[in-house]
Amino acid sequence: MSQGAVTFRDICVNAARQRRLNLRRMKTITSMLVLILLGTNLVAAEQSTLRYNLSGKLQLNMEQDIYPGGRTEPLAGRRFEMTFAISEAPDDKQLHAELTAIKGSYNAHGMNQRLSVNHLTGQQVTLGNDGLAISLEDPGRGLGLGPITDGDLHPSALLVDLLPVLPDGPVSTGMSWQTHQPARSLEGWAWAEGDMLYTHEVTAISDEDGRSVVHVRSHGNTATGAAAGTAGFVGEGNIERRIEWTFDAKAGQLLSLSLEQEGTGINQLPQGQVDVRQVTRVELGATSP
Repeated sequence: MSQGAVTFRDICVNAARQRRLNLRRMKTITSMLVLILLGTNLVAAEQSTLRYNLSGKLQLNMEQDIYPGGRTEPLAGRRFEMTFAISEAPDDKQLHAELTAIKGSYNAHGMNQRLSVNHLTGQQVTLGNDGLAISLEDPGRGLGLGPITDGDLHPSALLVDLLPVLPDGPVSTGMSWQTHQPARSLEGWAWAEGDMLYTHEVTAISDEDGRSVVHVRSHGNTATGAAAGTAGFVGEGNIERRIEWTFDAKAGQLLSLSLEQEGTGINQLPQGQVDVRQVTRVELGATSP
């Protein structure tokens, strides 16, 4: 056999080498594809787009402790429990909110008084929904809070005031955004309002029972004056809010919201002008059908 001849063994060896090279190449390509897919999945898991598609029941519980005249212990307080049923309206940019249940009480000087709320049960209002924010044009009937309180409380307006404005675009853990939102709040015995500047920060995105749940921490602050149509709040005050909320990104549902608010200002009362500090706590959350 000549020196340059190729044997059957040489062919087998070369073929085996080529297969090993092809296998290595395939493993490398496969590994790269797996890494790309994993990276894509991680990005998808860490990013969500938030849009309102509210439905079902929302339970709102609020308590207010009022500290007039520099007191360190509250002199008076209010407690409310409200349930709203949210449903779609014929217009896809609107929602119906029905107040299915409400309780209210007021305490002062150690005496507790139940508020008359029966006339509000079953009241339905229409909410605007552009996907990013919920709005209210007509708050419906209000709840009187006594002769020294300047103006009624409207449950639907209270609900809409709490709902955060969502960002226009995907969110990921650690990102933040800012929004301006009108705020109207009963501070002591008078209504105050201002333009609340919120800073929102996504603290986590978790997979919970198949839901992509976005966890957000918000902080808001505004100078306040007398609310439109009222005169009981005198001069300039301040409201600060700290909020924790969770949102189901796939369903478009607000799952929970916990608010702590501190407000300061001056009320015009029958006995004269009184400095008032108020602490408000609110829990808002979706309930089981």
